[in-house]
Amino acid sequence: MQRFQCPANIVTGDGTAGAVGAEAQALRIARAVLVTDKVLRAQTDSVSRVVAAVQAAGVAVEVFDDVEPDPLVATARRSAEFARRLAPDGIIGLGGGSPLDIAKATAAILANDTPLDLMWGVGNIPKPALPMILLPTTAGTGSEVTPNCILTDIKPDGGHMKKGIVSPHILARTAIVDPLLTATAPPAVTAATGMDALTHAIETYVSKSAQPLTMPLALEAVHLIGKYLRRAVANGSDLEARRNMANASLLAGLAFANGFLGAVHAIAMAMGGQFNVPHGIANALILPYVMEFNEMATTEKFARIAAALGEPIRGLSEREAARRASAAVHQLVTDVGLPHVLADVKIPEDRIPGLAEESFGNQRLLKNNPRSATVQDLTRILESAAGLTR
Repeated sequence: MQRFQCPANIVTGDGTAGAVGAEAQALRIARAVLVTDKVLRAQTDSVSRVVAAVQAAGVAVEVFDDVEPDPLVATARRSAEFARRLAPDGIIGLGGGSPLDIAKATAAILANDTPLDLMWGVGNIPKPALPMILLPTTAGTGSEVTPNCILTDIKPDGGHMKKGIVSPHILARTAIVDPLLTATAPPAVTAATGMDALTHAIETYVSKSAQPLTMPLALEAVHLIGKYLRRAVANGSDLEARRNMANASLLAGLAFANGFLGAVHAIAMAMGGQFNVPHGIANALILPYVMEFNEMATTEKFARIAAALGEPIRGLSEREAARRASAAVHQLVTDVGLPHVLADVKIPEDRIPGLAEESFGNQRLLKNNPRSATVQDLTRILESAAGLTR
């Protein structure tokens, strides 16, 4: 049986962030906590504009802005404690994937007696979270339309581990995707988040769990990112590029929330946990190497990905066309200025076995990968990413 889940209400278009107050009213939210980060609050007017729109609708709102990149479990607990004192009946998330994930965790903690430590994994939130309105300010994570929340836990030995919560109870009631909110994202953030969206789209398209609804969404996202990411990085004021990247991220988010991810994310989560590599950068770095590994398992799909990325495949065999897909992604990573080998993110070769072991432990993701992967396979992928086998 296949199931497609998404927020009940998705609002898109230039300036739609201004509708947040009306959307809060529609959800009967009288008191809200806005979860965001200090950079967004200090360097843009996005937070003040959203607060003003909420207040204009007669909704009381307080701001929690202490969210860091790749947010910590401890941050989720602090946000929940901040919110609990205000007794809100709704949560608004504004930012990249980090504030949106903290908003989800906050809404879940406040609505449940179950402690956060028992929510990890799939389907372990007993009751629906507080109503949420999520507004992304980057075109990448798709978190506004997914039932996923990824946090970083600090282990007793000081190491880090990425942990996930997956539950329909943390789907937003309303997602507002306003491309104008992404216009202030600097080039490096635009590049990393855009590659995150591309990873979502490609992994979902070739996933063993792909659905008839997810595949066209994912392939259109691939097409849009291949056409517009370079432009958005080169000129952040290019609103056509910003609009299309925002739509691509949304489509990819809807796709992967239901068609699921694979080996790229399994490895990227381990890289983030062990070496604090930002998620989008980890995905961008490892994506083309996993594509090379997966290509033989679903050659026809990779040929379509190559075409969607704008590669000239007419006259090529299916296998030759499929190879163009990973080559195109290698070139895109280079063009947008992101790290391309493990040394670029300070991962030494002697740590590859440990990374492969931790990645292999993430069977929740690996079970969707189109080609079965052993620890040895993951080691070889990482060796390729280190430049040892190319």
